[in-house]
Amino acid sequence: MTSKCIICKGKTKVWIKDLFDDRHGFPGLFNVYKCGDCGFSKTDFKTSKKKNAELYKKYYPRQNFDAKGIKKEDYQVGNRLRLWRKGLLFNAQHWVKPGSTVLDVGCGLGFGLMELESMGCKAYGIDPDKNVLRVAKKMKLNIKIGTMEDNLFENKKFDYIIANQVLEHMDEPARFLKLCKKNLKKNGKIILSLPNTDSLTKRMFGKNWLHWHIPYHLNHFSKKSIKVVVVKTGLKIDSIKTISPNLWTGLQIRRLVLPYKMGERDVFWDGKKKTRGNNKDISKDNNLRKYFGLIEEYFFINRVVDLFGLGESLLVILSR
Repeated sequence: MTSKCIICKGKTKVWIKDLFDDRHGFPGLFNVYKCGDCGFSKTDFKTSKKKNAELYKKYYPRQNFDAKGIKKEDYQVGNRLRLWRKGLLFNAQHWVKPGSTVLDVGCGLGFGLMELESMGCKAYGIDPDKNVLRVAKKMKLNIKIGTMEDNLFENKKFDYIIANQVLEHMDEPARFLKLCKKNLKKNGKIILSLPNTDSLTKRMFGKNWLHWHIPYHLNHFSKKSIKVVVVKTGLKIDSIKTISPNLWTGLQIRRLVLPYKMGERDVFWDGKKKTRGNNKDISKDNNLRKYFGLIEEYFFINRVVDLFGLGESLLVILSR
């Protein structure tokens, strides 16, 4: 079966078959289609703004997050060498100049906003999930509920608009970037962080790659395909690099070791929620957690992989 690419109108065909939600238990199997011309790939999941809101409200676990233990001082930029060593520079906020005015799109629970504030930035956030308001209220964060389509900041221009692991969730990625462009200052920048389908781990593990994240990830990008999307927007690419978070390596190992079944929630991702079955070997999971600290701090192989452009996450900086 073939269809037309939403980016370049080229022909697409099935690339990866029968993927399922291995985190939050959304039912069903999905295929990923890839364009033979531009390399852009898309999940065969038809969605809408209303349907998307219900999907995240019902299946994403933010309603279980406990805001009581959060302290703003826990979320600081810290030593840049340590951030590099751990692969945390994949987060867009670490490429923002201190003191800037920044909009974090898809800000989630606001951890990026807290880091931006620790840099002296005027930080604003936008997210469609009302569950984030509990944290916003406690930490006094400037978060509005909605999407870029809602034009919640129509009279405000930003030095930076950042989107960490967001573009892959957008039904129309080029349109999303155009909306961001409207809210940029003349010399403003858009900074994106998103999974890289040309990464070494994706090539190694195929269907078991951690970042298919079906059906929440509607789009799947390589360096080539993100360039094609950006051309459609009139934005300019300042730089593209790959950065592998060491934490993601630990999570990928966990994904390979533990068994998964369609339709079952994973307690690791869902917080207080229980799995719908008994397929998880929790004792094995606890043993894996012991090694996460070492992997996060000292997995230097990722820094070598990044040098060859095969890292897990793309870090893309755009300008008007």
